[in-house]
Amino acid sequence: MAPRKRPETRKTPEMVLRSRSRRSRSPGELEPEAKKLCVKGPGSSRRFDSNCLWEGLASQQVPPRCRSIVRALHHHKLGRTAWPSLQQIGAGGSITGLKFNPLNANQFFTSSMEGTTRLQDFKGNTLQVYTNYGTCNFWFCSLDVSAESRVVVTGDNVGHVVLLNMDGKEIWNLRMHKKKVTHVALNPCCDWFLATASVDQTVKIWDLRQVKGKSSFLYSLPHRHPVNAAHFSPDGAQLLTTDQKSEIRVYSASQWDCPPSLIPHPHRHFQHLTPIKASWHPRYNLIVVGRYPDPNFKSCTPYELRTIDMFDGSSGKLMHQLYDPESSGIISLNEFNPMGDTLASVMGYHILIWSQEEAGKRK
Repeated sequence: MAPRKRPETRKTPEMVLRSRSRRSRSPGELEPEAKKLCVKGPGSSRRFDSNCLWEGLASQQVPPRCRSIVRALHHHKLGRTAWPSLQQIGAGGSITGLKFNPLNANQFFTSSMEGTTRLQDFKGNTLQVYTNYGTCNFWFCSLDVSAESRVVVTGDNVGHVVLLNMDGKEIWNLRMHKKKVTHVALNPCCDWFLATASVDQTVKIWDLRQVKGKSSFLYSLPHRHPVNAAHFSPDGAQLLTTDQKSEIRVYSASQWDCPPSLIPHPHRHFQHLTPIKASWHPRYNLIVVGRYPDPNFKSCTPYELRTIDMFDGSSGKLMHQLYDPESSGIISLNEFNPMGDTLASVMGYHILIWSQEEAGKRK
């Protein structure tokens, strides 16, 4: 069924990174905090280092506000020039996946609801179209790229996964799931290892060198609910999955048949909400995910905050929570920079930037 088109209302995503003084809040806003925002002791995790989560943050009564780090860097390098933007593709054409070209930092790959997977540059030029359905009935939901193997993999809304080389030649196009493929991920250490997640309530593991059909997967990992994402850890040894209800799972890549570690967490799916996806810290065994409080969740408390939660990837313990009272929306996506000292969080039309440097200034 063709997706319903939204009204032609366009909003430009903005960096909500402000340095306002704390405003006085009305009595209705002075809700009791359900949980204290704190870092637990470093002894709770062998691989956890409190320095990576901004040492001294635990002693603050209010977490650090986000700052316009991205825009400040832009001004520092380019002066007060216009903030770069790309031509919008209109209602119903949302971007569903984005990856920088590992061979050229001035280019990026996108998958979108307009039915294409393409390579673009920051001037708005389309350099190459890898897949194109030419209809609004089918679209692409996810993509990943490998620099070593020079391949692009993308999944669509009816269960197909397409593998292409970077020259645009299709290697194979197979229906690997019964329903929408919400996420595809190549293992960072063994890029022939592919994970695919779907709303058919499964995550499947594939060897790209041996794919012959929909039944040639190495493992199928059933879930109780549709799955939003499947992320390999930076060392490739673990797989993190996020369902559309209240469960995060951590699988060991060497023991797929063993029961995974389960982390109960409220992040239920809502039609008009960007699907919430848990992700990894790039240097430590930490998981970061946005919280969407659910009154039906077992441990839900009154006035529970929409925090950014960080869990120990080994024990599943909650290590830290971030919250900005000036930006209290639902955080759907979180991504650390390669050093792990700056976190970008997506909240609707806003992007929040949390940095170690800004936290240090508030000590």
